[in-house]
Amino acid sequence: MRFSCERDLLANSIGTASRALETRSYGNGVHLNLKSDSLTIFAHETDMLIEVRTEVIGHEDGRCVVPTPLTQDMIRSLPEGIVEVEVDDMSLTMQSGKAKISVYLVADFNPEFTREEGGDPVTVQAGDLREALTQVIRASAKGEARDFVYTGVLFAANQGELRLVATDGIRMAIRDLSGISLISGEGEVLLPARSLSELERILAARSKEQLKVMIGKREASFEVGDYILVTRIIDEKYRDYKQVIQPSYPRRLVVKKSEIMESLRRLRRMARENRELTNLKLEISETSVKLSVNIPQVGNATEEIEATYVGEDPITLAFDPELLNEGIDAVSTDYAAIDIVAANKAVRIANADNSDLIYLLMPIRQ
Repeated sequence: MRFSCERDLLANSIGTASRALETRSYGNGVHLNLKSDSLTIFAHETDMLIEVRTEVIGHEDGRCVVPTPLTQDMIRSLPEGIVEVEVDDMSLTMQSGKAKISVYLVADFNPEFTREEGGDPVTVQAGDLREALTQVIRASAKGEARDFVYTGVLFAANQGELRLVATDGIRMAIRDLSGISLISGEGEVLLPARSLSELERILAARSKEQLKVMIGKREASFEVGDYILVTRIIDEKYRDYKQVIQPSYPRRLVVKKSEIMESLRRLRRMARENRELTNLKLEISETSVKLSVNIPQVGNATEEIEATYVGEDPITLAFDPELLNEGIDAVSTDYAAIDIVAANKAVRIANADNSDLIYLLMPIRQ
């Protein structure tokens, strides 16, 4: 196999494909498959595949498996410009200017990823799904979870439209997408949050492009431009998330998003000194909210910002500052609303002027 390609394009393509590999060690490989002037680069594990198609100047067709991240790092170390790549039975050699680097090929140690025969894809605006994923994925469990479903994001049909749901047992994010129908009837599928995080990264620079989505029986595939991500469906039944949503919220606090985010930035820094024992207190009154953090023998910080509060008597709540910050950050409007039932019930954080986004967060007992 021989081809020529611009250095950064090749390095970026290999780097994107390699993110399908949860463990990036020397033994984990990225596949390169050259046909004419089209180089297909992909990597896979049992649950995810990422494929990137890259236009190159092809000289001799072929295929190989290269180690990652070594190959990517070595490509980036070469001088800028066109890289000449040649593969023999043992190694891949890269040359740019007077610099020449060879890396040994590896066997593909990953279990085979067999693609499911697909049906008709549904086309959606990439930016719409990307925004929803950004808002929802943050509420899923990170790493090992006591309940496996917490590591996924639910794609559910909701009155003919699409609803995304994620929870880690302490908070929950729900985002409705109008005008998008990926799931038929009253169906639902559970997709790994790790795969969707990688999809969100791919879509970040392609928000104006069209995204083709196909939901099958065992897997879901997403294709945008020269990128394809395929992920296995989690074969677990999702919890009844609707039962935690209150029918009504008698109290509502409305704050300017930029102001409360700036306050949280300062107060979270203090809270990090002892996060295990520290909460952030919100003392809510009719025209303002006082935010405070107090750590015995360390220090304290307080800040008061303007707000509008409608409801019964003033109320005081306490939260994990990092989780509260992520909820406010998910809001996509200039003003954020915090809807309250009582000090021991989950609050609902949402856009102040619509309910497309719901972020439920349990207060901490004081």
